[in-house]
Amino acid sequence: MAVSTTYWKLAVSLSVFGSICLITVTHGAYTREIVNDKLPLQERPSWLQTCKRSNPNEDKCFRQLFEGCFPALAAGIPEIGVKSFEPLNIDQVSVSKGSGNLVLSGGFQDLVIRGPSNATVRRASLDLERRLLNFELELPRLRIRAKYNLKGNILLLPLVGSGDVAMALKNVHTTVYTRISLRNETRTGDEIIHIDEMKVGFDVGAMRIHLKNLFNGNEILAASINSFLNQNGKEVIAELRPDLELGLADIFHGLWNNVFSKMPTKLWLV
Repeated sequence: MAVSTTYWKLAVSLSVFGSICLITVTHGAYTREIVNDKLPLQERPSWLQTCKRSNPNEDKCFRQLFEGCFPALAAGIPEIGVKSFEPLNIDQVSVSKGSGNLVLSGGFQDLVIRGPSNATVRRASLDLERRLLNFELELPRLRIRAKYNLKGNILLLPLVGSGDVAMALKNVHTTVYTRISLRNETRTGDEIIHIDEMKVGFDVGAMRIHLKNLFNGNEILAASINSFLNQNGKEVIAELRPDLELGLADIFHGLWNNVFSKMPTKLWLV
């Protein structure tokens, strides 16, 4: 991989971008299910459109329905226990890399992500017969702040740091493919959609990042690493994509199941 600096290799960047959403998961193992004892909606709110059950994608109906939910999700829907997506709060992620040029362990806490409510739904489709629900989002900008704590080695150099991390991502394009099932809500008997499997893909146009207090406050080493990351953001993301896509699927699987479990199909598939 060609990079624009002669400092350390890409291993430097792997440790840091993983702070945002890298989670150690295996295919089919979802760890972020949300416990929510609120009852599902029983009346259709004004923001929830309807589509034909026989053909929910006719005239791009499901895409419009899906996008129409975003303002309500951004504000939060407390009556059904759905927290605000703006900002999106993630309590903790773990990082564990132990091969190649990078050996790293640690974690990130209190992630606050601003910008999800500005998503544009480029495509969304629902196939009840094949049990598929897919969508494609574009987000012009995401701003992320969190706490980090990392310890390990990059090439022959130790990496130790804890403190604040700030990141900005521009022109984020996300595709989500899911396999669903139709289930009955245990208390009301209402039919709901449940996401059984999820695969996430993404591309990022540009990235800016800053880690504070790297190397216990050694500003020279910290400045070199932050500079490297900002000069090679797209290469960083490309190298991390497989792990990041698994981590995003783990997070979004729980978030979207929490939403769909509170939206009985009787209210929007007619």
